[in-house]
Amino acid sequence: MSRPRRVAVVSPQTRLALARRSASGRQLVLPPDFDAPAARRAYLRQRRLVGVTLLALAALLLALPLLIATMPQLGTIRLAGIPLSWLLVGVFLYPLLLLAAVALLRRAERAERTR
Repeated sequence: MSRPRRVAVVSPQTRLALARRSASGRQLVLPPDFDAPAARRAYLRQRRLVGVTLLALAALLLALPLLIATMPQLGTIRLAGIPLSWLLVGVFLYPLLLLAAVALLRRAERAERTR
């Protein structure tokens, strides 16, 4: 016995919206006071900030295991019964990631405002 044919059920509004979008083409509407060179400078500044932040986080993420490997006594020190090396990886790292995200957001917004 053959399986029944699969049919996609689509709302008529969705079908109309999809047909209109492909038929009309895409138009970019910019505000009259849009400054393309300033927007490009802000974009490049923000991209540079992201690159610096990612490099700093990558260095931190690579340095932490190296620190733990070179200093095995971190595994013997215990806080609340948990080895310090575990706390460094499991607890200490997340506030640093949050601080990096907040700092990046503030600096990116500042770069956008000073265009």
